[in-house]
Amino acid sequence: MAVVVKALLALLLLDAALASSFLDMDSIIPAVDPQWIVDLAGAPLTGLLAAVSRDFDPLLDLDPVELSRYWGYDAELHHVTTDDGYILGIHRVRNVTVASAAPGAKQPVVVMGHPLLSSSAEYLVLGPGKALAYLLADEGFDVWLLNVRGNTFSLNHTTLSTKEAAFWDFSFHEHGTQDLPALIQYAMQKTGQQEVQYVGFSMGTTIMFVMGAERPDVAKHVKLYTGFGPVAEASHSRSVPFRLLLESIPVLELAGAPLGVYWFLPSTPELRATGQTLCADSAPLTQPLCVAIIASVGGRNDKQTNTTLLPYILSRFPAGTSFKVLDHGRQLLVPGFHKYDYGTDQNLARYGQLTAPSYNLSNIFVPTRLYYGPNDLVASPQLQTGVIAAVHEYTPVHACTEKNTLVAVTEMVFNLFPES
Repeated sequence: MAVVVKALLALLLLDAALASSFLDMDSIIPAVDPQWIVDLAGAPLTGLLAAVSRDFDPLLDLDPVELSRYWGYDAELHHVTTDDGYILGIHRVRNVTVASAAPGAKQPVVVMGHPLLSSSAEYLVLGPGKALAYLLADEGFDVWLLNVRGNTFSLNHTTLSTKEAAFWDFSFHEHGTQDLPALIQYAMQKTGQQEVQYVGFSMGTTIMFVMGAERPDVAKHVKLYTGFGPVAEASHSRSVPFRLLLESIPVLELAGAPLGVYWFLPSTPELRATGQTLCADSAPLTQPLCVAIIASVGGRNDKQTNTTLLPYILSRFPAGTSFKVLDHGRQLLVPGFHKYDYGTDQNLARYGQLTAPSYNLSNIFVPTRLYYGPNDLVASPQLQTGVIAAVHEYTPVHACTEKNTLVAVTEMVFNLFPES
């Protein structure tokens, strides 16, 4: 298993180096230097030692609820149990000052879904005045942050243990048919609201498409769906490392099963320490490599790359997922948006047909607004003429060009969301 993972990482590093030449990143890639090798090899140990000796840092030391409270927000942890027994750790964030300005008024509810291998921290790490969850809370929204089964905050089940293969037998299909519906229903029950608004980013958009197609009983309560970097098929992806990762999943899964390894890239002290060491401003030799890898996977945008935040982002990411989620993504490298393909025999037993059926997006009647960045190598504007075009009340994909900043995107959200 270790050999396979190392080989994959080597290929990713090679692709990052090649991408740098095509993306005109020669100026930020360090020349090979013996000290660079020493830094790379010793990063986990150095990072762990630094974690012990450094001063308190809220971005590194606090969980999402503690962090939000530290910054003055009302934050809560809720445990939501899905129909199939997974216990999700849900984070709720509100601005008490804004809420108290209109006593008795119900705050509009917004549910937020995170990308692949990520968590609710995705919407918090930038801090007040920048992070989307806090910006929405400041505008009076009651913010509910989803953590799908299998990530750092959703590792519990009513009967299964994470050591059992059965716990990890899920793809993004279950995120859309179980996890997201459970949260929406729970949030409505807790707040007394009959409708919510939904914001998804990358895989967070994928699961909304699944829910809309498969769970119209819940989707009818979504008054507006706003998606950033929408993904409903991967055939148009221009990210070589992303495609390489997906293609490698069957090998990684096969290698991991005998060792009892059923999930991919969970958050570990070693990973966090490596990111905090190699990607920090104090690591001028290796931080550019972190930037190059990110650029080669997701796309380059120098103006919007805050390198100082990289250690903090990597303290929360990756947050883990099942091999099956990634394998389902691999199956979408061919055109179409379909359910998990189990092979002809199991497909016949499960679906009553030899092939995996496509999601029927014409079932979706949720008002939908989608946004993408032209530099995004994973999402593609071609989706608007593909499977997503079947969605009713759909406004075609909007490109975020000169306004490709989180603040500008948030302004778009404010313009779309009614205030009451």
